[in-house]
Amino acid sequence: MVRAIEKKILHFSIYDAIVFAILALIVWGITLLAHRWTGTIVYEAKISMSPIALVGYTFLSMSRGFIAYGFSLIFTLIYGYVAARNRYAERVLIPLLDIFQSIPVLGFLPGVILAMIALFPHSNIGLELASIIMIFTGQVWNMTFSFYQSLKSIPRDLIEASKIYGFSKWKIFWNVEVSYAMPGLVWNSMMSMAGGWFFLIVCEAFTLGNQNFRLPGVGSYMAVAMDKGYVPGEFYAIIAMILMILAIDMFFWRPIVAWADKFKMDEVGSDEEPKSFILDVLKNSHVLRFFRDLANLRSIRINMVKPRPSQSFVQDKEESKVGNVIFYSIVGFVAVIAVWKFLAFLGNVGSGEILKILSGDGLTAMRVYISVGLSMWALPVGIIIGKNLKLSKRMQPVVQVLASFPAPMIYPWFVLLFPNLNWSSIILMLLGTQWYILFNVIAGASAIPNQLKEASKILEFTKRELWRDLYIPAVLPYLVTGAITAAGGAWNASIVAEYMNVGGKLYQANGIGSLINNFTNAGQLNLLALSVVMMSISVVVINRLLWRPLQRWSTQKFKFE
Repeated sequence: MVRAIEKKILHFSIYDAIVFAILALIVWGITLLAHRWTGTIVYEAKISMSPIALVGYTFLSMSRGFIAYGFSLIFTLIYGYVAARNRYAERVLIPLLDIFQSIPVLGFLPGVILAMIALFPHSNIGLELASIIMIFTGQVWNMTFSFYQSLKSIPRDLIEASKIYGFSKWKIFWNVEVSYAMPGLVWNSMMSMAGGWFFLIVCEAFTLGNQNFRLPGVGSYMAVAMDKGYVPGEFYAIIAMILMILAIDMFFWRPIVAWADKFKMDEVGSDEEPKSFILDVLKNSHVLRFFRDLANLRSIRINMVKPRPSQSFVQDKEESKVGNVIFYSIVGFVAVIAVWKFLAFLGNVGSGEILKILSGDGLTAMRVYISVGLSMWALPVGIIIGKNLKLSKRMQPVVQVLASFPAPMIYPWFVLLFPNLNWSSIILMLLGTQWYILFNVIAGASAIPNQLKEASKILEFTKRELWRDLYIPAVLPYLVTGAITAAGGAWNASIVAEYMNVGGKLYQANGIGSLINNFTNAGQLNLLALSVVMMSISVVVINRLLWRPLQRWSTQKFKFE
């Protein structure tokens, strides 16, 4: 077998040439990033309005997005697993996740910027990491909610069967749990990347107190073009974003969607399978096949030497009263310390300012849930796209462009037509929230096992019965997850939907988003913190009273067993 593997590496094809070209491009990109990151710190980079400069700016923005996605994926797998598999951790981590997803990017801005500059005072590493972390906060929550929901809805017999076969916890995690969650995780990863691009302008060009920060990228290019009123530059930035999104879809998402199709819970094969030229290249490259065979050979040798674990069921341990007492004592102690520190940080905040923040929070909440309600158009559309492979293949790049496009880039034109942001900001929020629901519903519809579709044909379901008894129940857990993350996205979008500076004229709505912008620009960190806390409390209360019970009900009732 070893000789057979060695012979494969001697072959060379066009696929190998493409692989080497991609690797060379990646190495070249890493070299450019290293030069940028290790350079002397520049707080406000000079942005050229030349269209040629957009090539480099686009690469820098794309690299930040992918680095943030790498962090998001690691966070998702660890956080989602712990929350789903540990009952004590779940009681803390899920409410924290509700809080984190509701905090706008600007809510993280002051602490992240100050911390990163303190850690890296002489190089651009601090500013780059700060931008990446802010993009990360626009990506990660949607992925984590999706992974958590998938783990909670995984059929129990799959876990029990894996234990019978002696799988270790690590093997159960990778071969069963991650595999089951893969379809939803892939589509939500697309949405998460889109969420990161949504706030690209804010993440690359921002103000903290009297200091302006600007990193070279498409977002900062667009910000400068908007400030100068340079309309051609705004169009150049939009074209650059569209080309980048299409390239990412072709070279990254299409291969992953095609690869992830093998993880569907199907006993009946599908007539068609998703295909990708890039995936074919990776499969047929002799060089990559050589390393895959080596890895498989090593795995075989390990399995021959390593004794199989005994085949036994692992019984879940019951909660102990002592454990509950210890758990809640620790949580209570930490909460008391946190509240005490927070009150000390707030200082003397007047009742008028508190009422203003409460009023703004209520007005923004109204806009958020109106936008979520309007986003429900995505339920039937998502099912139609997700259940039809041919249509899904055609619509994927279209949906990717629409969802990934940073809507704030067109906000200035929109506000000139509809200057009253008290109402028009709902539409601006809708431009971001609707995609969370659409992508989750598509993921749910595409994960429906083919045997259920075949059974519905045998039973001669009418179209109405098919939608009522199969499609809608199957996607309902995904729909609830999409609604939760859509609401979080709308709260985040409030910072750009309720506050805009266009052509030197300031447009504001009465809401928590505009207050957060004002407090950030004025350097009033105590009022900024209070606004973020008020927003987080309202999100947690609504989630605990409405969305979480609905999520538990839909997950348990419509689980594939």
